[in-house]
Amino acid sequence: MDNSKWTFLQTFTPQFQAIASAKIEAAKLAPAPTQESFQDISVLLSKATKILADATGGIPTYDQRQYEIQLKAFERSIESLRASSAPKPKFAFKRKAPNPGAVATSTAQVAVAPTPTPAPEAPSSTSSNLVLSSQSHKYITRADLAAHAQQTDLSIFDLEHCVVDLLPPDASDAPDAKKHISISALHARNLTDCVLLLPTVEGSALLHDMTRCVIVVGCHQFRMHSSTKIDVLLAISSNPIIEDCKAIRFAQYPDIFKTPSERTQTLPTICVQDFSHIRATPSPNYSTMTDDDRVGLADALALAHRSRSSIDELSDVLLPK
Repeated sequence: MDNSKWTFLQTFTPQFQAIASAKIEAAKLAPAPTQESFQDISVLLSKATKILADATGGIPTYDQRQYEIQLKAFERSIESLRASSAPKPKFAFKRKAPNPGAVATSTAQVAVAPTPTPAPEAPSSTSSNLVLSSQSHKYITRADLAAHAQQTDLSIFDLEHCVVDLLPPDASDAPDAKKHISISALHARNLTDCVLLLPTVEGSALLHDMTRCVIVVGCHQFRMHSSTKIDVLLAISSNPIIEDCKAIRFAQYPDIFKTPSERTQTLPTICVQDFSHIRATPSPNYSTMTDDDRVGLADALALAHRSRSSIDELSDVLLPK
């Protein structure tokens, strides 16, 4: 390891560990963690994710991988802590004639309440998450979203043959209060034959178990796992990461979907890190889209965005073969 990387790693490691774990440990010691404390933890975890993305290229690949594993462990710790801190339901008695032989056991049976999550159909206006799930053959736009917080995490899962188009009607319009969606992080899982047309995500985009999809997104960090036949049109300043993936094609985010200010920004060439192919030879799991394919796909996406065409109408020109 050269001296510059060693010096950077010596500074980065304690900073990362302190931000990522200190608040979680403090919450574990608290007698009753509050919703505010969980929000603080989520903010700190987002900061740790951003710091790790910023450090890409400045730390060795092996260390980067270890920090990725730690972030996943921290996420699981948060969910476990949230579940264990959920309030237990009060005792409830059914209005039935008492059975003397069952009185002793009836008061001992208590159902454990699941961790509260926003309902996919109508999340609360104060929710910190937007959830799109369990849909088929739908074209989903901003108009289909319920009220949400000013800044929100977006979770998309269990969709098939859907287009999720959260771009404004005219993507070149300057964002305003009605059109703009500020997405802090994207989580997507179990999508098949789908197209995601998304604005810039402030933090990370984490995708799992995708098959034959098109992803159009700008983000600070991009990670995709266990996915096959995916076209990714990406605006990113760090190196996207894939793992256990095959037949992935990358290209730059289409200019037609950028705002005027975004078009003036110069982004580096996309340099993918494949954690399933840590060798000096090129990875066989991904490729860069040709100019003809990139332009043709961008035109088809623009047509779908303008006409709100369903995936069934445009699958032959949109979805990877």
